[in-house]
Amino acid sequence: MGIELKPGSKNWYGRWMRDGKRHFARLNVEAVGKPGEPAFEVTRQAALTAFEKVVADSDQQKRPEDLVQEIHRVKFGHRIGSIPLLHLNDAWKKIPRKRQPKKHYVKWAERTFERLQDFVKDKFPRVKEMAAVDKKVAEAFMRHEDDRKISPKTFNSELILLRGAFEHLREDAGMLTNPFGRIVTKDRDTIHRKPFSAEELRIILNAAMNDELMRPLVVVGVCTAMRRGDACLLKWESVDLKNNYIRVKTSKTGETVEIPLLALLREELEKRTAAASGYVFPELAHMYQNNPDGVNWRLGVVFKKAGFIDQAVIDKKNKEREKKGLARLDTKTRGDVHVEREGGKGLHPANVRGFHSFRVTWITMALAAGVPMELVRRVTGHKAADVVLKNYFKPGRDDFTKTITGAMPALMLGEGKKPADIGAPVLRDDGQTYGEAQGPGELLEAGLKLLQAALAENAAIVPEPSWRKQVKTAADLVNQAKDWVDSRVVREAQRV
Repeated sequence: MGIELKPGSKNWYGRWMRDGKRHFARLNVEAVGKPGEPAFEVTRQAALTAFEKVVADSDQQKRPEDLVQEIHRVKFGHRIGSIPLLHLNDAWKKIPRKRQPKKHYVKWAERTFERLQDFVKDKFPRVKEMAAVDKKVAEAFMRHEDDRKISPKTFNSELILLRGAFEHLREDAGMLTNPFGRIVTKDRDTIHRKPFSAEELRIILNAAMNDELMRPLVVVGVCTAMRRGDACLLKWESVDLKNNYIRVKTSKTGETVEIPLLALLREELEKRTAAASGYVFPELAHMYQNNPDGVNWRLGVVFKKAGFIDQAVIDKKNKEREKKGLARLDTKTRGDVHVEREGGKGLHPANVRGFHSFRVTWITMALAAGVPMELVRRVTGHKAADVVLKNYFKPGRDDFTKTITGAMPALMLGEGKKPADIGAPVLRDDGQTYGEAQGPGELLEAGLKLLQAALAENAAIVPEPSWRKQVKTAADLVNQAKDWVDSRVVREAQRV
């Protein structure tokens, strides 16, 4: 802090620090003479006086944040605190929460905060505190992130993180507004995971058969629709072998789900010694908690063994082999594991076949088989039906067509067509089979006709009253079931 003469200039200049920032001003006092001469000393004293006045005037020019601080001090007896931008991550971790975030999310958040700090240090070096981050800085950082070609989902996740962090810490940081508050999120170009067919599930299960670490995880995924983390960290207190049930609180949403224990999973669980508490799969839980990427890698080995490998990977290996004069690999893929995002967005290709595909498969098969939406949501923990339908119900084109044609009346499928042209085998009166039924309603109707025919044909024989009563009761029950199915179709149509 002080006055100085710049080389080649006759004017005195003042330099000082304020709030960690350097300030420099011309004092409008011209130096006369040479150092040591009386005239020079006179002008130097005049420059010092001018400099003190400039500094005093600068101190009186308060920023909006300073005015807020002064008002807060007068009203409450103390000034509002401030948070250095470098301490953003630590301050965010201390925000009170109902549920603490997962370790992998905390690490991701820390990397996001570090990118913001590095960006500000490079582009806005004078910004040292959170209160100095304004809308201009926030918008510039989000444009910088968008230029990295991150996906819209990642962009939105980062924006929501920063918006929430600055909003929660705004008062403690002495900020008037949230600089990220009015930045708009992007439309998500979600690439949904693809479900497996029943045959593909069988192949994947066979591929995992001898892997003692991955086989239980695959079985849990196939039979429960649980997310990877919940499956890896499944505990014995959530498993009710006596009543054939799993009841667990999901880590993502906190919802409690109830899942019937299917035979394949029960067989896997019975291989292990049940305990009152602790993890069902201790080795898997340890790996997930300490190296979650390792779990993904091991799963990738299983999928590759089952034939799910990117065609691009096969093509790349064949090009390398051709350069070395080697024969091409006779490898065929059952389906790509990754696909490129539209417009080249995203730091990585989108995963369309992975562990989460088991969840999509379970939901798709359950809904296609007629399991009520309420029961599906009870298993998955989703609160809204539209989330299930939009993100998880993904029938293949053939299955989709078969299900729809199986549910539509014959009139919509063309006059004169028999069930043989449409759906599942149906038993004829003469014991032969033909075609496929249109759905449960037609199956019930066919059963009702058979029972009625049996009563009519045997009326002359006068069979035992108990036999006739049993057949008539069966016919009545079938008729009631048919009426219920028909009315349910109407109710579902009205709901849509």
